[in-house]
Amino acid sequence: MGAEENKRIAIETWSAMGKGQLDAAMANMSDNVSWLVPGTIPGVSGVKRGKEEIRKFMSGIGQVFPEGLQSEVRKSYVDGDTVILELVNRGKVANGKFYENDYCFVFEFEAGKIRRIREYVDTQKAKEILFS
Repeated sequence: MGAEENKRIAIETWSAMGKGQLDAAMANMSDNVSWLVPGTIPGVSGVKRGKEEIRKFMSGIGQVFPEGLQSEVRKSYVDGDTVILELVNRGKVANGKFYENDYCFVFEFEAGKIRRIREYVDTQKAKEILFS
């Protein structure tokens, strides 16, 4: 697959996740995919390994954002098998607060599938809005 195809897949995958379409998102990931979320938020931060662990992690999005999570991809960069998306996630949280946070995702592809995801976000802001 080419770089532009990888970019298209990364954007489609993130869009599907935000809409709760986990089967569509998982179809673009390798079986041994990993997802790193730096920080110290229990249940959020750390490395998720494999499709089932990522599915379990992402299925919680619907509980936190009952009206859904809207994503706005602001910029995308591609270099070979690596795609970087800069985006903003927004949504009304189950606790009644409004969430808006900037994200940077790094998707690494291997054999046409997403093999690694690294997520960079203001975890302190997320913790204050989502868990307080």
